[in-house]
Amino acid sequence: MKVDSRGVVAQRITAEFKKFPKIDSSPLLVDSLDSRDAGLARAIDHAVHRRWNSLSTVISCASNRRISTLDQQVGATLLVATAQLLLLDKIPDHAVIHNAVEWIKSSGGRPRASGFVNACLRTVTRLRGEKVAVGVVGIPNHFLRGDGSAWELTENIFENDIATQTGFSPKSWKYLVQTHGEELAINVASNSLVEPPIIVTSLPEQQLPTTVIPHKMQGFGVVPQSTNVAEVLALQSNLRVQDPTSTQALSLASTLQPRRILDVCAGRGTKTKQLRAMFPDAFIGATEPNTSRRASLEEMAEEYNVHIFLPDSDGPTEPFDLILVDVPCSNSGVFARRPEAKYRYNKASIDSVIELQQSILAEAKDVLQSRGHLLYATCSIETEENESQMNWVKKKHKLTECSQVSTFPSGKPNSDPTEWHDGGYATLLQAP
Repeated sequence: MKVDSRGVVAQRITAEFKKFPKIDSSPLLVDSLDSRDAGLARAIDHAVHRRWNSLSTVISCASNRRISTLDQQVGATLLVATAQLLLLDKIPDHAVIHNAVEWIKSSGGRPRASGFVNACLRTVTRLRGEKVAVGVVGIPNHFLRGDGSAWELTENIFENDIATQTGFSPKSWKYLVQTHGEELAINVASNSLVEPPIIVTSLPEQQLPTTVIPHKMQGFGVVPQSTNVAEVLALQSNLRVQDPTSTQALSLASTLQPRRILDVCAGRGTKTKQLRAMFPDAFIGATEPNTSRRASLEEMAEEYNVHIFLPDSDGPTEPFDLILVDVPCSNSGVFARRPEAKYRYNKASIDSVIELQQSILAEAKDVLQSRGHLLYATCSIETEENESQMNWVKKKHKLTECSQVSTFPSGKPNSDPTEWHDGGYATLLQAP
């Protein structure tokens, strides 16, 4: 059977269906598709993963069945098709429905399954009323879209249900409101709906290319949606994609003069590149436990003169006078970039990651030079992961706080992209 763009996504969602909320956040494999179909597949996959709960609520209403009770192939097909009907424009309804029905037939599903899929999707199109320019969180018949618009549904399927309207689970939404209050929770939820703009920055003394739109924060620019990012990055050697909040964390160390720097949990190397730009003569080492991210880190290591400590190596053992500890976290400051984080957001998950953060901090402290500095950073807005961890380090390891910065995410559907920034936290501490 020849697999088209929708089929590639349907196969992936089928594999994830019974595992949800544990979903695969890795890039969709589209090697079998041409460039146009690959683009469509990525768009559908992205839409399903961002709005799984919202789409599921619509499907449950249209089918009169909880989506979790459906056959995984049927449920996945409905998610893929409903994402197109509600979140992707310029695809005719008849094409979406026909493709979904044919996919079920060709996949060897039960004979009645194709009729069920057909009836359910036609009900979705009847539920979908008029499109309004401004969607509002809390209006029970608004299916919200990332561009600020909404489908005005013919039924109030989100009655008293801001959680699934904005893509959260009821449990995650309850915890968000309990922790931050309803007003801030709604702001965070609205922010999570947006497709974040691509923001670039460079060395302080360099002007940004004229092809980018100046950001409200000096030294940053927004890449227009119609512009090829790779072409923009090729204009300047030191140009990098980085959110202002991420950059702000390292600014706490801007007055230091470290000779040996260690970047712990360096990811794909965004902050590592910034460290090299800030401290061109320093030795920089980096660690990253994730195999995929470490591969990206290794690709840039030679160009930026960075030593990668592999998981099975003896190092790092020598002391460092600046250690960046950008820890795994709840990602509650970047739900828009990490939609899968919305599904695992709860107290048990945060308690677990707090233990991991403390373990990483303890290991970093073991190789911190006397009077050296430790820069702790998260992309979280949780006190438990931020200020409480700083207090734990101060008490447990006798470090002294030098400075800190805490930022809540900024940006809502249809707001000015030049005002966008992620949420996050950073603190600079010094060893005795």
